[in-house]
Amino acid sequence: MILALAPAFGAAPVRINKVGKAPNFLILSRDGSKAYVTSYSDGRFLEVDLQRKAVSRSVLVGGSPLGFALSYGENLAIIACRDSRLTTIVDLETFKIVADINTGTNPNSVAVDPRGYFAYVVDSGRTNAGVLHIIDLREQSVTGTVRLGATPFGIAVSPVSEQIFVLMGGTDEVWVIDPGKQEVVGKISVGEGPDGIAITPDGKRVFVANSRTGDMTVIDAETMQTQITIPVGKMPFGVTVSPDGKHVLVVNAGSRSLTMLPTDLGSLSGESYAIDKGSTDVKVSPDGKTAYVLSESGNSILAIGL
Repeated sequence: MILALAPAFGAAPVRINKVGKAPNFLILSRDGSKAYVTSYSDGRFLEVDLQRKAVSRSVLVGGSPLGFALSYGENLAIIACRDSRLTTIVDLETFKIVADINTGTNPNSVAVDPRGYFAYVVDSGRTNAGVLHIIDLREQSVTGTVRLGATPFGIAVSPVSEQIFVLMGGTDEVWVIDPGKQEVVGKISVGEGPDGIAITPDGKRVFVANSRTGDMTVIDAETMQTQITIPVGKMPFGVTVSPDGKHVLVVNAGSRSLTMLPTDLGSLSGESYAIDKGSTDVKVSPDGKTAYVLSESGNSILAIGL
């Protein structure tokens, strides 16, 4: 049963307030009844009840939690805590920490492989020494590393090929990593300041939000070639693909707008929605009817009927 808060089409957006302090990243539960959020300024990981419009549980995880992922069965949250230099694993049933794993100097983002065996943690490291850490979720320990370049931030894993796509801010590229070989197999140029990344459920297209050039790069995942770059708004950051794979949505923090485009690129004009100041991330409900936009400066989630 899908229980998500769902404003009717054309209705005023619904705002959930008091969502932590400087929240950065957002993931919805599979049934759409809950949102999970990292609260950057107070070091907490939050569960938000979308029907009650309130934080229902929280746990102190570490210094400056940023990107995170849920395990395949949604029983674990794997959270990159930058300032504590740890990747913290939280049991979502008990909402307690079950492991703290050392993952370098500046862990910032996480993705999980489609089979649910491994988590991949991006560590921006120091100067030009970025690293991808590979965590075996069964052993809850690091079992491999891949050297990266300068300023990696952001990651996505193909649900089909299992290839790993990492945003490289230092070179304005997306690096493609083969998890079996644990090596870089491709480098794709994108716009300036890549900050957000998402992949379609069929694994065919990768969307990258470029904050400094105000556009979104579309990549053919099979050929590892750029298909098109689309202007979207000022300072695009968070990007997501709807669960049905039909739409891509990007948060334009600078222009306070949410842009929605068809993933088949049948139209490049799309739809635009007003959002709150300081918005950073977006996810779409399982039924595709609601977009949830997280605001860092407003400590809130805005539910928008699509």
